[in-house]
Amino acid sequence: MANLFSPNPWEAMNKSGSWQIVGKDGKRIATIAQSPSIEKNAKLIAASPYMLEALKGIAELVGDEDLPDNGGLSGAAIRDMVRSAIQMSGSDE
Repeated sequence: MANLFSPNPWEAMNKSGSWQIVGKDGKRIATIAQSPSIEKNAKLIAASPYMLEALKGIAELVGDEDLPDNGGLSGAAIRDMVRSAIQMSGSDE
């Protein structure tokens, strides 16, 4: 299925004190509301297309196998979190 998201890369830009997320095509994707963490939120949103691609790669690499535990989460929980994040993005790949 075709990518329905704005083209990569996305960029977080501070325009007159307001943080905006702008796509490769220069179109505004979002404006971030004022908050104590406005810049961090904007940068996280701007990084989301890369994170989604990384998660898809991890899901494909891992398949149905368990990952090793990381001390805080079980490998199965990590695998399920990856799959849930992909599903929450609306991406069907």
